[in-house]
Amino acid sequence: MLLDNNLSSSGVEVHRIAAHRSLNLNPAVVPPSLEIAQNRLFYGYEGGGFQYKYAHRYGQKPETALLSDFDHVLSALYAENNDVSIAYRQMALAGDGQFTAPPPAKIDTLKSIWEKVLPHRQLVILGGNLKTRTAGGEEYSASEMSDGERVTFYLIGQALLAKPNTLLIFDEPELHINRSILAKLWDEIESARSDCCFLYITHDVEFASSRYAATKYALRAFRRVPHDAWDIERVPEDRELPDDIVATIIGSRRPVLFVEGSGGSLDSSLYRRVYDKFTVVPVGSCDQVIHTVAAFAARPELHRVGCAGLVDADGRTDEEASYLEGKGVYRLPVSEVENVLLLPGVFLALAASLNFSVYDAQARLAVLRSIVFAQAFKQADEICLRYTRRRVDAEMKKIGLSAPNITTLDAEFRQAAASVDPAAIFNDAKAKLNAAIASQDYDKVLLAYDNKGLLSEVAKQLGYQQKALEEFVGRTLRSDDSSVLHSALEDDLPTVIPRP
Repeated sequence: MLLDNNLSSSGVEVHRIAAHRSLNLNPAVVPPSLEIAQNRLFYGYEGGGFQYKYAHRYGQKPETALLSDFDHVLSALYAENNDVSIAYRQMALAGDGQFTAPPPAKIDTLKSIWEKVLPHRQLVILGGNLKTRTAGGEEYSASEMSDGERVTFYLIGQALLAKPNTLLIFDEPELHINRSILAKLWDEIESARSDCCFLYITHDVEFASSRYAATKYALRAFRRVPHDAWDIERVPEDRELPDDIVATIIGSRRPVLFVEGSGGSLDSSLYRRVYDKFTVVPVGSCDQVIHTVAAFAARPELHRVGCAGLVDADGRTDEEASYLEGKGVYRLPVSEVENVLLLPGVFLALAASLNFSVYDAQARLAVLRSIVFAQAFKQADEICLRYTRRRVDAEMKKIGLSAPNITTLDAEFRQAAASVDPAAIFNDAKAKLNAAIASQDYDKVLLAYDNKGLLSEVAKQLGYQQKALEEFVGRTLRSDDSSVLHSALEDDLPTVIPRP
């Protein structure tokens, strides 16, 4: 709000749309003149003037007041539509041949944008009313729109009605809008008002990163004493780190832990609970985790936060795990993160959370171990073939690409390829796996056995469907009753030290 006040008082046209806004839509409003409608919208007072914003538009509480101006948006759209229509009619009656096609009103532009981002709906504009039509032809009043449909209408209207060369401030532009249309909506709005400057205040770093040509800042802190002040840091652009990742690092007050996955899975809930001193950020594949941590290390201005990475074992040797740990990337004790629930301590803690007796839980763990050994023995060739593929791929990636000519590159490639013996890798892996099975070394088998389906065996032993068990684990980890399971996970998962 201070930005609005300071810039407005210096002559800059500013229009701020607060996050705390009413979405009540009354399509039957009666418009006044366009000037009065715009003054009510921009200043909350039909006489106009930025000096009235604080008291009339925000009720002297700009930070918390509910912005209830949907009626003003509609009134201004209707009034502008009336002015355009009347002007066209008068020119047509005067016989001016230049006006053979009616000029579009702002509500026509709004309709075009709204239907682009919501193609399954159509706006029906009547003389003093609005309706919505479904793809099947069913119509309903605009007042019955969903929150997403109404806020899309509202935001487009606010932007189109702004005066030329206005600074438009949108607070939390992502509210009530489906993520699948968010970027497209704002692309369309920015395109329609290319004469204006857009300032977004958002918690959604993914949305912020979608504003490709924008300068981005992270608000790190705010203080009121001795005077209002913000700690703001520009988000540097970097080809190696996506904008949303950089913004997360800068805005975080905790070290960042990069993990595999997309953020909506069981493993993300698990990581956030166990590594609660970190900001957990899923970045995709294990290679992406390693790359992101390395890219972070190359950015000294980010080091005040600290970061680390966590990846599945994925057939990595102890030597490779040790090397990665030196780079700040830690290996799980299992080949797939889902199989953390098969570790003895974690399984017994999970069984205890489900009220199994100690004796019953131990018996079920014994059955689970037998199943894992039997399946690993049966699938040994498949397990070792997948391991061999990963090892060959890793070795091929080590081939240098700095050769000055094709002859040197060809020689380097042939030499590197000749040093890789897939059969020897396979036979060695199978011998080690069979030895672990024969000695009943459960931990070593889980380290090598890359089968996400083993989680279903855990569910069966505990009398659950797999999905139901995952939901139970997620709920338990989010609750205050997860101390036993939480402690077991902390004991078995790596102790992560953030890289400075």
